[in-house]
Amino acid sequence: MPCRRRVAEVGEWRSTVMQTASDVTGRFALPSSPPPRGWRSCTMRMLGAVVTPGTTANTAATLAVTMFVIPRIPSRAVAVAAGFAAGSILGR
Repeated sequence: MPCRRRVAEVGEWRSTVMQTASDVTGRFALPSSPPPRGWRSCTMRMLGAVVTPGTTANTAATLAVTMFVIPRIPSRAVAVAAGFAAGSILGR
C-alpha cells in the first residue's frame, strides 16, 4: 500500500461558526502585549502606590494599619508580628 504524501495546506479551513467565534474572541480579548507605557488596572496602580514608600497612599495605609488594625489584635505577640510585617511591606 503506497504512502500518501501530506499535501501542504494553502489556507486553513474553518467553519463559519469557528470564524465568528474567533472574531468575537478577538474583539473581547485583552491585548497580547501591553501598550508602550504599560497597561495596569486601577487596582494594581493603587496597590503599587500603597507599597511604594513616600507616596500619599503609602502614608494613609500605614496610618490605617497602625491605628485601626494592630490595636484590635488580642494577642500581643501576634500584634507585634503583624506590626513588623506591615512595616516591612509598607516600607516604614
